Amino acid sequence: MMPLRAEQTRRALLCAGLLALALIARPSLAHADDPPPPPSPSPVERTKQWQKLSPEERERLHQRWQQFQSLPPQRKEELRQRATEFRKLPPEERARVRQNFDRWQKLSPEDKARVREKFQRFQQLPPDQKQKIRERLKREDPGKGKGPRPP
Repeated sequence: MMPLRAEQTRRALLCAGLLALALIARPSLAHADDPPPPPSPSPVERTKQWQKLSPEERERLHQRWQQFQSLPPQRKEELRQRATEFRKLPPEERARVRQNFDRWQKLSPEDKARVREKFQRFQQLPPDQKQKIRERLKREDPGKGKGPRPP
C-alpha cells in the first residue's frame, strides 16, 4: 500500500489530469455515435488563454502534461475515455463533479481516509444493497448517490 501522502498526490494529479483532458480532448477521441464536441478554440485563442495564466499555473499544467505523457498507453487511453464521458455529461452534472472534486481537495487526510474506507466497504456490498443505499441517498439529497468514479 502506498503511503497516504503519495496516494493523495497521485489521486489529485489523476483527477486534475482528467479535468485537463476533458478540456483539451480532441474530437478524434469521440465515437461515431457521440454528440459533436464543442468547437475547439483556435490556436490564437489557446495562446491567449495560456498567456493569461500565472507562471505558477503554467508550470503546474506543464508538470501534469509531462506526467500524463509518462503514463503507460493503457492508462492514457483510460483517462481519455473518462474525459470523453465527462464531456458527455450535461453542464449541471459536470458542475456537480467539479464541486465534489473541490470538496474532496478540501478534506483533511483523516477524512479522506474515512471516505476511502467507506467506499471500499460499499464496493464489497451485494448489488441489491448498493442500490438500496443509492435510492436512500437520492431521497435524502437528489445530488448524492451518483458520485464520480474514483481514479
